[in-house]
Amino acid sequence: ISTPGPEMSCPRSYCSAVMLHDERVFVVGGTNSAHESLSATEILDLTSGTSLRGPEMGTARCGASATCLPEDGRVLVIGGKSNDGTHLSTTEVLDVAGNTTSFGPEINIP
Repeated sequence: ISTPGPEMSCPRSYCSAVMLHDERVFVVGGTNSAHESLSATEILDLTSGTSLRGPEMGTARCGASATCLPEDGRVLVIGGKSNDGTHLSTTEVLDVAGNTTSFGPEINIP
């Protein structure tokens, strides 16, 4: 049996989602209904059924990988594609608690 979760601020596909240390779900990027990459993030609280805006990424991206860092709960976002279909070699570190974003190291893509 499944039940609906919180409604997100916009429809999105090709996004990434990670479980935060406090058991909320952090949704990163993706594409909207116009097939445009998104820089928006959202925090879904499954217990209360609410959705909150998260920190805005510096780069719109879809199909990126995201992981919650074990030492402090920040989220590392890696790669993905931009609006023009370019494969991204950039990373971003998103601090959900502080509502901030910073660029991380570039990855080597041959």
